[in-house]
Amino acid sequence: MDSVKGLALAAMMLLASATMLVFAMGDFSVDDEIGSSQTMAEDPLIQGEDHDHRDPAQHNMSSSNIEFADFNELTSPGNAEVQVMTAPDGRVYAYQAGWNDVHITDVTDPYNTTVVGHYVDPNTQVLDVKYLEHNGNEFLILQNQLIDSGYADPDVGEWGDPVQVSVTLLDVTDKTDPYYVDSWYDVDHPSGPHNLYTQMIDGEWYILVANPDYEQCDIGQGDACGGITIAHLNFDGWGDLPRIVKVGEAEVAWETTRGGWIYIHDMTSQTWPGTDQNDPRYGRTYVYGAYWEAGLRIFDISDVPHPTNSFEEYVWHASLCRATGGSQAGCTWRAPEVGHWDDFADLDGDGELDSGPTGNENGGRA
Repeated sequence: MDSVKGLALAAMMLLASATMLVFAMGDFSVDDEIGSSQTMAEDPLIQGEDHDHRDPAQHNMSSSNIEFADFNELTSPGNAEVQVMTAPDGRVYAYQAGWNDVHITDVTDPYNTTVVGHYVDPNTQVLDVKYLEHNGNEFLILQNQLIDSGYADPDVGEWGDPVQVSVTLLDVTDKTDPYYVDSWYDVDHPSGPHNLYTQMIDGEWYILVANPDYEQCDIGQGDACGGITIAHLNFDGWGDLPRIVKVGEAEVAWETTRGGWIYIHDMTSQTWPGTDQNDPRYGRTYVYGAYWEAGLRIFDISDVPHPTNSFEEYVWHASLCRATGGSQAGCTWRAPEVGHWDDFADLDGDGELDSGPTGNENGGRA
């Protein structure tokens, strides 16, 4: 019995020693990580008078499992958005938003990229770019913000100016000669700031444009404050060139928010992927918006005015939206909000869920 107890005691001591060793090693590594993260936090960007942001040799910071392929200086500094798509001829192109332009770069060979097209609009800051193809023709939809000319230090003006932001449609079938086709802006509020999506609904292309909240927005009179502009791309016009036809908006249900700045920061859309036909979501198309102080908002755009599904309704709403410049005076169709999540954290520990009205705006951002 004593020998059994002795073996048990020895095993316990060995286990305790191993545990202490692991703990000590773990504690040491945590300290190292904290020190490393603090160092990174002090200077997260490579900068200084000797640093050249346009020199690729000074930006090869990839890890060992990612290989640096190529660097293209473009003709002017780029912006935050890029989309890479395969053209009908099989070549691959990158469409990159710039301060006042869009670059089209052939990236079929990622080790030898070439700028093949360049569209310039000297008085805009291009904030987003999306590509689509229709009957062999290729198009870009741009979300633009009007600025003073000169991309080096753009004066973005005030969000409250409705002409500050617009949507522009380009034909890029000939990559060397992209050209303007159509554009749209709402007369009573900005159509932006920096997110747009394209969504196919029952065989028709629609554009979804995230709209910011703005001071002049009046919920009481029907303004879609912090909403989403919904427009149809009508390809039935002359020469198969599409026209942007606004048909309505999605609007946050303000009565369900906690107040504050209802600013949409990101957005996506999809037709429900499930295959269960008994599921009420089957075949429905939803837009998901992330708001700084309204959390996640979900809108159902399945029953949007549609040239085939609801021709009379489509003509009615499209005509009124066109006649009133997209304002609430006549452009009144609204996609219903069908779900939301805004159970924010209490990061400042005051006992209230965070939002602007409770004193901690950052805690309420999605």
